[in-house]
Amino acid sequence: MRKIPIISGHREIFWQNNCVAVGLSAGFLEPLEASALVMVELAAQMISEQLPASRVVMDIVAKRFNETALYRWDRIIDFLKLHYILSERTEPFWTDNRDAKTIPQSLQDLMTEWQYRAPADHDFTSNNEVFPAASYQYVLYGMGFKSDYCHTPYTLDDREFANSQFMKNKVLIDKALSSLPNNRELLEKIKTYGFSRI
Repeated sequence: MRKIPIISGHREIFWQNNCVAVGLSAGFLEPLEASALVMVELAAQMISEQLPASRVVMDIVAKRFNETALYRWDRIIDFLKLHYILSERTEPFWTDNRDAKTIPQSLQDLMTEWQYRAPADHDFTSNNEVFPAASYQYVLYGMGFKSDYCHTPYTLDDREFANSQFMKNKVLIDKALSSLPNNRELLEKIKTYGFSRI
Protein backbone atom coordinates (compact mmCIF):
# COMPACT_ATOMS: atom_id res chain seq x y z
CA MET A 1 0.00 0.00 0.00
CA ARG A 2 1.29 3.44 -0.94
CA LYS A 3 1.13 6.07 1.79
CA ILE A 4 0.62 9.70 0.87
CA PRO A 5 1.63 12.12 3.62
CA ILE A 6 -0.97 14.85 4.20
CA ILE A 7 -0.35 18.06 6.07
CA SER A 8 -3.78 19.56 6.60
CA GLY A 9 -4.67 23.08 7.51
CA HIS A 10 -5.34 26.51 6.08
CA ARG A 11 -3.75 29.91 6.00
CA GLU A 12 -4.55 32.48 8.66
CA ILE A 13 -4.24 35.32 6.13
CA PHE A 14 -5.61 34.66 2.65
CA TRP A 15 -5.36 38.13 1.11
CA GLN A 16 -2.03 39.88 1.62
CA ASN A 17 -1.31 43.08 -0.31
CA ASN A 18 -2.18 42.29 -3.93
CA CYS A 19 -2.07 38.47 -3.62
CA VAL A 20 -5.05 36.26 -2.75
CA ALA A 21 -4.74 32.58 -1.84
CA VAL A 22 -7.51 30.54 -3.47
CA GLY A 23 -7.92 26.77 -3.72
CA LEU A 24 -5.03 24.61 -2.54
CA SER A 25 -2.92 27.69 -1.91
CA ALA A 26 -5.50 28.71 0.72
CA GLY A 27 -5.85 25.37 2.48
CA PHE A 28 -6.21 21.62 2.35
CA LEU A 29 -8.11 19.57 4.90
CA GLU A 30 -8.65 16.08 3.53
CA PRO A 31 -8.44 14.29 0.18
CA LEU A 32 -12.17 13.55 -0.19
CA GLU A 33 -13.26 17.02 0.85
CA ALA A 34 -15.62 18.53 -1.73
CA SER A 35 -15.90 21.63 0.43
CA ALA A 36 -12.58 22.84 -1.03
CA LEU A 37 -14.37 23.17 -4.36
CA VAL A 38 -17.06 25.41 -2.92
CA MET A 39 -14.35 27.49 -1.24
CA VAL A 40 -12.81 28.15 -4.66
CA GLU A 41 -16.20 29.22 -5.99
CA LEU A 42 -16.99 31.41 -2.97
CA ALA A 43 -13.55 33.05 -3.05
CA ALA A 44 -13.82 33.75 -6.78
CA GLN A 45 -17.29 35.22 -6.31
CA MET A 46 -16.17 37.44 -3.45
CA ILE A 47 -13.10 38.64 -5.34
CA SER A 48 -15.08 39.38 -8.51
CA GLU A 49 -17.81 41.25 -6.64
CA GLN A 50 -15.51 43.21 -4.32
CA LEU A 51 -12.33 43.70 -6.32
CA PRO A 52 -11.01 47.03 -5.05
CA ALA A 53 -11.35 49.95 -7.43
CA SER A 54 -8.17 51.49 -6.00
CA ARG A 55 -5.37 50.81 -3.53
CA VAL A 56 -7.13 53.05 -1.03
CA VAL A 57 -9.80 50.42 -0.29
CA MET A 58 -7.73 47.27 -0.84
CA ASP A 59 -6.86 46.79 2.84
CA ILE A 60 -10.52 47.12 3.82
CA VAL A 61 -11.62 44.53 1.26
CA ALA A 62 -8.71 42.24 2.15
CA LYS A 63 -9.62 42.40 5.87
CA ARG A 64 -13.24 41.45 5.12
CA PHE A 65 -12.11 38.67 2.77
CA ASN A 66 -9.72 37.27 5.40
CA GLU A 67 -12.38 37.32 8.13
CA THR A 68 -14.94 35.63 5.88
CA ALA A 69 -12.52 32.98 4.60
CA LEU A 70 -11.29 32.18 8.11
CA TYR A 71 -14.88 31.83 9.34
CA ARG A 72 -15.78 29.50 6.46
CA TRP A 73 -12.69 27.30 6.87
CA ASP A 74 -13.40 26.95 10.58
CA ARG A 75 -17.00 25.91 9.90
CA ILE A 76 -15.80 23.37 7.33
CA ILE A 77 -13.47 21.92 9.95
CA ASP A 78 -16.43 21.61 12.35
CA PHE A 79 -18.51 19.86 9.71
CA LEU A 80 -15.75 17.46 8.65
CA LYS A 81 -14.81 16.72 12.25
CA LEU A 82 -18.44 15.82 12.95
CA HIS A 83 -18.09 12.84 10.59
CA TYR A 84 -15.06 11.54 12.48
CA ILE A 85 -16.37 11.94 16.01
CA LEU A 86 -19.57 10.03 15.18
CA SER A 87 -17.76 7.20 13.43
CA GLU A 88 -17.11 3.86 15.09
CA ARG A 89 -14.15 3.00 12.86
CA THR A 90 -11.13 1.80 14.78
CA GLU A 91 -8.23 2.57 12.45
CA PRO A 92 -5.66 4.99 13.95
CA PHE A 93 -6.62 7.84 11.60
CA TRP A 94 -10.23 7.69 12.79
CA THR A 95 -9.43 7.26 16.47
CA ASP A 96 -6.90 10.12 16.29
CA ASN A 97 -9.63 12.36 14.86
CA ARG A 98 -11.98 11.44 17.71
CA ASP A 99 -9.45 12.59 20.30
CA ALA A 100 -11.19 15.32 22.33
CA LYS A 101 -8.12 17.58 22.04
CA THR A 102 -8.65 17.75 18.26
CA ILE A 103 -12.33 18.76 18.38
CA PRO A 104 -12.88 22.52 18.01
CA GLN A 105 -14.63 24.16 20.96
CA SER A 106 -17.32 25.46 18.61
CA LEU A 107 -18.25 21.88 17.66
CA GLN A 108 -18.00 20.66 21.25
CA ASP A 109 -20.51 23.34 22.27
CA LEU A 110 -22.91 22.40 19.47
CA MET A 111 -22.64 18.70 20.28
CA THR A 112 -23.55 19.47 23.89
CA GLU A 113 -26.65 21.36 22.76
CA TRP A 114 -27.59 18.72 20.20
CA GLN A 115 -27.77 16.09 22.92
CA TYR A 116 -31.11 17.73 23.76
CA ARG A 117 -32.34 19.03 20.41
CA ALA A 118 -31.72 18.87 16.69
CA PRO A 119 -29.40 21.28 14.86
CA ALA A 120 -31.38 24.41 13.98
CA ASP A 121 -30.95 27.49 11.83
CA HIS A 122 -30.24 29.64 14.89
CA ASP A 123 -27.05 27.59 15.45
CA PHE A 124 -25.67 29.07 12.21
CA THR A 125 -26.38 32.78 12.09
CA SER A 126 -23.77 34.10 9.68
CA ASN A 127 -24.61 34.85 6.07
CA ASN A 128 -21.29 33.15 5.26
CA GLU A 129 -22.31 29.63 6.27
CA VAL A 130 -21.07 26.84 4.03
CA PHE A 131 -23.32 24.15 5.55
CA PRO A 132 -26.85 24.81 6.82
CA ALA A 133 -28.41 23.12 9.86
CA ALA A 134 -29.97 20.48 7.60
CA SER A 135 -26.50 19.26 6.56
CA TYR A 136 -25.59 18.71 10.19
CA GLN A 137 -28.88 16.89 10.76
CA TYR A 138 -28.20 14.52 7.85
CA VAL A 139 -24.79 13.60 9.23
CA LEU A 140 -25.81 13.41 12.89
CA TYR A 141 -28.88 11.30 12.50
CA GLY A 142 -27.60 9.40 9.48
CA MET A 143 -24.73 8.18 11.66
CA GLY A 144 -27.01 7.11 14.49
CA PHE A 145 -26.80 10.09 16.85
CA LYS A 146 -29.77 10.40 19.22
CA SER A 147 -31.03 13.63 20.75
CA ASP A 148 -32.81 13.27 24.10
CA TYR A 149 -36.08 15.22 24.02
CA CYS A 150 -37.17 14.25 27.55
CA HIS A 151 -36.80 17.90 28.68
CA THR A 152 -38.57 19.31 25.61
CA PRO A 153 -41.18 16.72 24.56
CA TYR A 154 -43.44 19.50 23.25
CA THR A 155 -41.07 19.94 20.30
CA LEU A 156 -42.16 16.53 19.01
CA ASP A 157 -45.90 17.09 19.35
CA ASP A 158 -46.73 18.33 15.86
CA ARG A 159 -46.78 14.98 14.06
CA GLU A 160 -49.33 16.26 11.54
CA PHE A 161 -46.95 19.00 10.40
CA ALA A 162 -44.03 16.56 10.27
CA ASN A 163 -46.04 14.09 8.18
CA SER A 164 -47.09 16.85 5.78
CA GLN A 165 -43.43 17.80 5.33
CA PHE A 166 -42.49 14.17 4.68
CA MET A 167 -45.25 13.95 2.06
CA LYS A 168 -44.08 17.17 0.36
CA ASN A 169 -40.56 15.74 0.21
CA LYS A 170 -41.84 12.47 -1.22
CA VAL A 171 -43.75 14.32 -3.97
CA LEU A 172 -40.63 16.33 -4.88
CA ILE A 173 -38.44 13.22 -4.89
CA ASP A 174 -40.91 11.26 -7.02
CA LYS A 175 -41.17 14.17 -9.48
CA ALA A 176 -37.38 14.45 -9.77
CA LEU A 177 -36.94 10.71 -10.17
CA SER A 178 -39.62 10.48 -12.87
CA SER A 179 -37.78 13.03 -15.02
CA LEU A 180 -34.36 11.41 -14.72
CA PRO A 181 -33.08 8.46 -16.74
CA ASN A 182 -31.93 5.37 -14.87
CA ASN A 183 -28.18 4.69 -14.76
CA ARG A 184 -28.18 2.32 -17.75
CA GLU A 185 -30.13 4.79 -19.93
CA LEU A 186 -27.79 7.61 -18.98
CA LEU A 187 -24.67 5.56 -19.76
CA GLU A 188 -26.12 4.53 -23.13
CA LYS A 189 -26.85 8.17 -24.02
CA ILE A 190 -23.33 9.20 -23.03
CA LYS A 191 -21.89 6.34 -25.06
CA THR A 192 -23.98 7.30 -28.10
CA TYR A 193 -23.85 11.11 -27.93
CA GLY A 194 -20.97 11.90 -25.57
CA PHE A 195 -21.15 14.77 -23.10
CA SER A 196 -22.75 18.03 -24.18
CA ARG A 197 -20.51 21.07 -24.28
CA ILE A 198 -21.16 23.81 -21.78
